[in-house]
Amino acid sequence: MEKFKNIILSLDFFPKIGGAHLWLYEIGKNWPYDTCVLTSHIPNKLEEQIFFDKGDHGSIKSIFRVPFKITSWGMDINYFRNFLKIFNFFRKQFRSGPIFVHITKVVPEGILILPLKLMWGRKLKLITYAHGEEFLVANTSFQLKMLTKAVLKNSDMIIANSYSTKNIVSSFYDKSKIKVVHPGVEFSCYQIEEKERLLWRKRWGFPQDTIILITIARMEPRKNQDAVIKVLAEFRKEGLPLGYVVGGVGEEEGKLRDLVNELELQQWVKFLGRVSEEEKIKSFCAADIHIMPSIQVGSMIEGFGIVFMEAAAAGIPSIAGNVGGQSEAVLDGKTGIVVDGTNLEEIKDGIKRLSLNVEKRKSLGIQAKQWAREHDWHKVTMRVYNYFRELL
Repeated sequence: MEKFKNIILSLDFFPKIGGAHLWLYEIGKNWPYDTCVLTSHIPNKLEEQIFFDKGDHGSIKSIFRVPFKITSWGMDINYFRNFLKIFNFFRKQFRSGPIFVHITKVVPEGILILPLKLMWGRKLKLITYAHGEEFLVANTSFQLKMLTKAVLKNSDMIIANSYSTKNIVSSFYDKSKIKVVHPGVEFSCYQIEEKERLLWRKRWGFPQDTIILITIARMEPRKNQDAVIKVLAEFRKEGLPLGYVVGGVGEEEGKLRDLVNELELQQWVKFLGRVSEEEKIKSFCAADIHIMPSIQVGSMIEGFGIVFMEAAAAGIPSIAGNVGGQSEAVLDGKTGIVVDGTNLEEIKDGIKRLSLNVEKRKSLGIQAKQWAREHDWHKVTMRVYNYFRELL
């Protein structure tokens, strides 16, 4: 087995995608030297997984997949089996100097590798990434809270995706020791030709003068697509030429489709279903306004929102919620508008301001694109790496 000094431990990984996985993938892909990933197999996606693993992933030179099976976090036989798999992998990686391990989340990756950190100390440098909601979940369980504190205490570095997340993590650990690095976007991918943008826009079948709103996110309560649909219905009655494109899947899809039928908006709301990376990029570029006024639902919160950076790279302003790290991803009045997602009037006002004022919309779009350029994944990775060098 080839030995690596820089390792990403993520029990979920591509081609299964999520914001946390994307962040670590791009960090590894753009890292200044060779990196490997230790992850799990993806059930029912073997061919897709093999195709992905054989691809070119920049500095990620190897992806090792182990059949982890996570059922609980008690000290049961399942936990020890998973730990032994990680122990055997890392035991073979040791050479002169420490190993640097980046973990996607405190739970489950941090809890699994904690015994190794306690055993090997300085030989294993632990870099923990914080996203926000996992710490709110940890607060619901005494056991998880204690384990989370133990992982953070033994981490050599903690990287939070926003200052909002840093404030949440500070209830578990010393705030001064937490670094903040906002996630980013592959900026160049979103720079497509105008002809291609217009052709993609025509696919949705809206009249030419339609102002197109777009949300591409998992269909779950906190993403708040239902509020956008309700506001859209009011605008259509008032004669404002709005259309809404909704990408993604999730448990709320049935309710959202029923709401569209109830409000007789079938002509004005297009459901894309699960979208590929290419479809996502072209859809953002073809729309006029990105909208995802996320709200907090229980312990679920938007720690940052990479999707806001993706929309910004496409040159369109966003309407975001005011909870979590959204107001760090979208600069109110500069790259978009931040609203209270629980207040339909605020959402409506935000849409109206951007819909009726074309020059304002274009100005915010230009500033959003510059904001995204500053958060190209290579630049984001170098910010993490500059902190990382302190460990050397």
